[in-house]
Amino acid sequence: MIRVLIVDDSSFLRRQLPRLLEMDSDIKVVGAAANGAEAVQLVKALRPDVVTMDIVMPVMDGLTALKHIMRDSPVPVVMVSSITREGANETIEALSLGAVDFTTKPSSTLELESQLGELVEKIKQAYANKIKLAATVDVTRDKFRALVADLSRLQANTTPKRPRGTAPFTTGRRQVVAIATSTGGPAALQLLLARLPADLAAGVLIVQHIAPGFTRPLAERLNSISPLTVREAVDGEPIRQGYALLAPAGSHLTVSREPGRMLVRLSLDPAEALHRPSADVLFKSLAQVCPKEACGVILTGMGDDGARGLRALFEAGGDTLAQDEFTSLIYGMPKRAVEMGGVRLSLPLDQIADEVVKVVNRLT
Repeated sequence: MIRVLIVDDSSFLRRQLPRLLEMDSDIKVVGAAANGAEAVQLVKALRPDVVTMDIVMPVMDGLTALKHIMRDSPVPVVMVSSITREGANETIEALSLGAVDFTTKPSSTLELESQLGELVEKIKQAYANKIKLAATVDVTRDKFRALVADLSRLQANTTPKRPRGTAPFTTGRRQVVAIATSTGGPAALQLLLARLPADLAAGVLIVQHIAPGFTRPLAERLNSISPLTVREAVDGEPIRQGYALLAPAGSHLTVSREPGRMLVRLSLDPAEALHRPSADVLFKSLAQVCPKEACGVILTGMGDDGARGLRALFEAGGDTLAQDEFTSLIYGMPKRAVEMGGVRLSLPLDQIADEVVKVVNRLT
């Protein structure tokens, strides 16, 4: 039984969520708090297995409460964010402070009450699943606490970014680095991209499973701490050294080749893919278009997206890396990729950037 504490300033949600969540026999709501200050005290008193944490609350907001909880009484926290630009920015910040995952809700009580029927199904499918996933994460282990500490030390990169522009793509070198991740990815991406050098002789492509509206704030966060220039990908733009392009939520990212350059392509197809963007779709595209020039990297995440695509890239001559089990928040995607034989080397997160640089600089 997973014991859950609900933290939300909406009295409507504090009344409705226990009933809806407990439709799942594996979940028991043990308490509810109306603000962050109450949450901090109830976490100490009730010792729940998972906390769902609203962000905007009176007395003490969710980000401040999260800091207190992760410092004094670590427990897996799932943030509950409104679908607004401000809410998205705060959610990305929360994932940097130690929150395991997030889910979204309408931005007003009126919307909540008018969408109750839809909310029931959403909670069954989203809230409950994220709570169950969060309950598997040990936020007290040293490696997790070290990751959060590393993130807190990251400062905005004040060194002027000097993109190297579009260089001709030639055979013999890895000039495209593709990174795929899911749960735990925003934190892992920050630590990885902060370690990649500004003069990396490759363009970087990123697939992160995340809700619509959250990719641009994530790209801005990554851009603030990385020597690379990080932004949302635009259909048809060239892959350039010094740039990292993040697939927008809701669009697959693939590549196409023209004489002397590679281009990013965004598409809704294949529509049947479980995730959009899909790691498998990106890796398979590289396997078809430019395997000898590509390096695939798979990081923390739930499920098996990317495993088949990474194997296709590896078998076509691409280089492939995976985050190891010890440093992965969720060892799902990397584990499946290893099991399917598509990974040349598994490494701790803090060693992947150095290996990427070696791969890029090494003649194939």
